[in-house]
Amino acid sequence: MSESDIIVVAEDDFYRVEVHEKPSLLYVHWKCHLEGDILKDKFLMLLKLIDKFKPERWLGNAKATYYTTIQDARWLLEEFIPVLVKSSVLRYARVETANSLLLLDSLNLQEKLRSRPPIHSETFEFRYFTDEAQAYTWLTA
Repeated sequence: MSESDIIVVAEDDFYRVEVHEKPSLLYVHWKCHLEGDILKDKFLMLLKLIDKFKPERWLGNAKATYYTTIQDARWLLEEFIPVLVKSSVLRYARVETANSLLLLDSLNLQEKLRSRPPIHSETFEFRYFTDEAQAYTWLTA
Protein backbone atom coordinates (compact mmCIF):
# COMPACT_ATOMS: atom_id res chain seq x y z
CA MET A 1 0.00 0.00 0.00
CA SER A 2 1.44 3.35 -0.98
CA GLU A 3 1.30 6.45 1.19
CA SER A 4 -0.80 8.14 -1.53
CA ASP A 5 -3.58 5.64 -0.77
CA ILE A 6 -3.79 6.92 2.84
CA ILE A 7 -5.69 10.08 3.71
CA VAL A 8 -5.76 11.51 7.23
CA VAL A 9 -9.37 12.70 7.56
CA ALA A 10 -9.41 13.68 11.25
CA GLU A 11 -6.90 14.12 14.04
CA ASP A 12 -7.01 15.69 17.46
CA ASP A 13 -5.97 14.89 21.02
CA PHE A 14 -8.42 11.98 21.12
CA TYR A 15 -7.92 10.07 17.88
CA ARG A 16 -6.38 9.88 14.43
CA VAL A 17 -8.60 8.72 11.58
CA GLU A 18 -7.23 7.56 8.25
CA VAL A 19 -8.94 6.34 5.13
CA HIS A 20 -6.95 3.72 3.22
CA GLU A 21 -8.40 3.76 -0.28
CA LYS A 22 -7.08 0.28 -0.92
CA PRO A 23 -8.30 -1.96 0.74
CA SER A 24 -11.30 0.34 1.47
CA LEU A 25 -10.43 0.69 5.14
CA LEU A 26 -11.12 3.20 7.89
CA TYR A 27 -8.31 3.17 10.46
CA VAL A 28 -9.00 4.73 13.87
CA HIS A 29 -6.23 5.05 16.43
CA TRP A 30 -7.67 6.06 19.79
CA LYS A 31 -5.06 8.13 21.65
CA CYS A 32 -6.72 8.13 25.08
CA HIS A 33 -9.58 6.72 27.10
CA LEU A 34 -12.91 8.44 26.33
CA GLU A 35 -16.26 8.52 28.08
CA GLY A 36 -19.59 10.31 27.91
CA ASP A 37 -20.26 13.16 25.51
CA ILE A 38 -16.75 13.17 24.04
CA LEU A 39 -17.01 9.47 23.20
CA LYS A 40 -20.42 10.00 21.60
CA ASP A 41 -19.21 13.02 19.60
CA LYS A 42 -16.23 11.08 18.24
CA PHE A 43 -18.30 8.04 17.28
CA LEU A 44 -20.91 10.25 15.60
CA MET A 45 -18.10 11.89 13.62
CA LEU A 46 -16.95 8.42 12.58
CA LEU A 47 -20.43 7.69 11.23
CA LYS A 48 -20.22 10.87 9.14
CA LEU A 49 -16.82 9.81 7.80
CA ILE A 50 -18.14 6.33 7.02
CA ASP A 51 -21.06 7.89 5.16
CA LYS A 52 -18.69 10.12 3.19
CA PHE A 53 -15.94 7.63 2.30
CA LYS A 54 -17.95 4.36 2.27
CA PRO A 55 -15.21 2.05 3.64
CA GLU A 56 -15.91 -1.67 3.70
CA ARG A 57 -13.55 -2.34 6.60
CA TRP A 58 -12.83 -0.63 9.91
CA LEU A 59 -9.70 -1.23 11.95
CA GLY A 60 -9.83 0.41 15.36
CA ASN A 61 -6.84 0.46 17.69
CA ALA A 62 -8.49 0.86 21.09
CA LYS A 63 -5.54 -0.09 23.30
CA ALA A 64 -5.85 3.28 25.08
CA THR A 65 -9.42 2.40 26.09
CA TYR A 66 -9.60 0.56 29.39
CA TYR A 67 -13.33 -0.08 29.68
CA THR A 68 -16.70 1.26 28.60
CA THR A 69 -19.10 2.65 31.17
CA ILE A 70 -22.54 1.07 31.36
CA GLN A 71 -24.12 4.21 29.92
CA ASP A 72 -21.64 4.41 27.03
CA ALA A 73 -21.96 0.70 26.28
CA ARG A 74 -25.75 1.04 26.18
CA TRP A 75 -25.52 4.03 23.83
CA LEU A 76 -23.05 2.23 21.56
CA LEU A 77 -25.22 -0.90 21.38
CA GLU A 78 -28.56 0.87 21.01
CA GLU A 79 -27.65 3.94 18.94
CA PHE A 80 -24.30 3.51 17.22
CA ILE A 81 -24.08 -0.17 16.26
CA PRO A 82 -27.49 -0.31 14.49
CA VAL A 83 -26.38 2.55 12.21
CA LEU A 84 -22.94 1.01 11.68
CA VAL A 85 -24.44 -2.36 10.76
CA LYS A 86 -26.48 -0.67 8.01
CA SER A 87 -23.48 1.27 6.66
CA SER A 88 -20.91 0.32 4.03
CA VAL A 89 -18.73 -1.33 6.71
CA LEU A 90 -18.82 -5.11 6.36
CA ARG A 91 -16.00 -5.99 8.78
CA TYR A 92 -14.96 -4.23 11.97
CA ALA A 93 -11.85 -5.30 13.87
CA ARG A 94 -10.96 -3.75 17.20
CA VAL A 95 -7.48 -4.09 18.69
CA GLU A 96 -7.51 -4.17 22.47
CA THR A 97 -5.06 -4.68 25.28
CA ALA A 98 -5.00 -8.28 26.48
CA ASN A 99 -7.01 -8.82 29.68
CA SER A 100 -8.62 -5.37 29.56
CA LEU A 101 -12.22 -4.84 30.63
CA LEU A 102 -12.94 -3.75 27.06
CA LEU A 103 -12.81 -7.43 26.09
CA LEU A 104 -16.08 -7.93 27.99
CA ASP A 105 -17.70 -5.28 25.79
CA SER A 106 -16.41 -7.04 22.69
CA LEU A 107 -17.89 -10.35 23.81
CA ASN A 108 -21.20 -8.62 24.53
CA LEU A 109 -21.17 -6.95 21.10
CA GLN A 110 -20.48 -10.25 19.35
CA GLU A 111 -23.38 -11.86 21.21
CA LYS A 112 -25.74 -8.98 20.36
CA LEU A 113 -24.82 -9.22 16.68
CA ARG A 114 -25.39 -12.99 16.65
CA SER A 115 -28.79 -12.65 18.28
CA ARG A 116 -30.05 -9.84 15.99
CA PRO A 117 -32.87 -10.55 13.57
CA PRO A 118 -31.53 -11.20 10.06
CA ILE A 119 -30.97 -7.89 8.27
CA HIS A 120 -27.81 -6.29 7.00
CA SER A 121 -26.08 -7.75 10.07
CA GLU A 122 -25.90 -11.05 8.17
CA THR A 123 -22.98 -9.56 6.25
CA PHE A 124 -21.53 -7.46 9.09
CA GLU A 125 -18.77 -9.10 11.09
CA PHE A 126 -17.03 -7.91 14.25
CA ARG A 127 -13.95 -9.42 15.87
CA TYR A 128 -11.50 -8.26 18.47
CA PHE A 129 -7.75 -8.84 18.53
CA THR A 130 -4.75 -8.05 20.69
CA ASP A 131 -2.45 -7.77 17.67
CA GLU A 132 -2.98 -5.14 14.98
CA ALA A 133 -1.29 -7.18 12.23
CA GLN A 134 -3.63 -10.11 12.88
CA ALA A 135 -6.63 -7.77 12.79
CA TYR A 136 -5.49 -6.31 9.47
CA THR A 137 -4.97 -9.79 8.02
CA TRP A 138 -8.51 -10.82 9.01
CA LEU A 139 -10.00 -7.63 7.60
CA THR A 140 -8.31 -8.00 4.23
CA ALA A 141 -8.70 -11.77 3.83
